[in-house]
Amino acid sequence: MTHGPAAVHELIEESGWSYPVSVRRVEREHALSNIQVDKKGNSIMVAELFAQTDVDRFEDREDLERKLEPVFEAESERRKVGIIGHLKKTFLGKR
Repeated sequence: MTHGPAAVHELIEESGWSYPVSVRRVEREHALSNIQVDKKGNSIMVAELFAQTDVDRFEDREDLERKLEPVFEAESERRKVGIIGHLKKTFLGKR
């Protein structure tokens, strides 16, 4: 399954749009769409992803990847939890 910036690019292609494309347009049409953050299957809603950026448009696919890759990496890292974290979350409800 497609993940990271490639998943956002896929949404743009499936919508039949060409670059440049505004973040507002993608968000307006796909705000509640879930996209894969990483290979582990973590996902995020498009609106939530874009809320973490200060980007207003993508000039081309390379621009999209350059701007969004750090956001996806940070989100994937944030979701990594070790065994102790899993136990705390499961038994204590803590994060």
